[in-house]
Amino acid sequence: MKIAILGGTGHLGIGLSLRFAILGHKVIVGSRKLEKAEIKAEEYDEILEKAGYKPIIIGLDNENAAEEADISIFTIPWEHAFSTAEALKDVLSGKIVVSPLVPMKKVGKQFIYISLPEGSAAEKLASILKDSKVVSVYHNIPAEKFTDLNAKFDWDVAVCSDDEEAKKIVIDLTNQIEGLRALDAGSLAASRMIESITPLIVNIMIRNN
Repeated sequence: MKIAILGGTGHLGIGLSLRFAILGHKVIVGSRKLEKAEIKAEEYDEILEKAGYKPIIIGLDNENAAEEADISIFTIPWEHAFSTAEALKDVLSGKIVVSPLVPMKKVGKQFIYISLPEGSAAEKLASILKDSKVVSVYHNIPAEKFTDLNAKFDWDVAVCSDDEEAKKIVIDLTNQIEGLRALDAGSLAASRMIESITPLIVNIMIRNN
């Protein structure tokens, strides 16, 4: 498949790019600036080469990445994701869009969840991308460990969507990544529970090393 990792320069974006690439999927790293996307794609290809895999990742600006891809994953910081969705809604029409977005902020020494009127970030994304098939997943992956191709893990990930066909495609795609097990968590509205528990998990991890 052709998979666009929009805003794919953070840990989750790196991890998803590398792990889908080693499975043979065509991975496109997207960024607001073409030059940054190309630089990141070269960096990821170097990681693949050093690990003994074929370098197949390319970089494009977000619009061209979304237009080229079958599936687009929003690894953009949540504060900027919705304006990006507005700009890309035409090229994303009819396509699968994946949301790992979690609206949260740090207050003092802990993270808190920010409640959105739409119920969740995934539902807000779907309200903008009315002609796309929005699926939410990957919220609770420890992203830094996920970037390490030598790391071994055994993680369950909840998958939510109102489009059953799109959900099945994302579940099947996720299950190709060794160490991940995708579980059907119901409709997109269930994203509210998954997103809101994420800051709690992060706080527990930080406080307990």
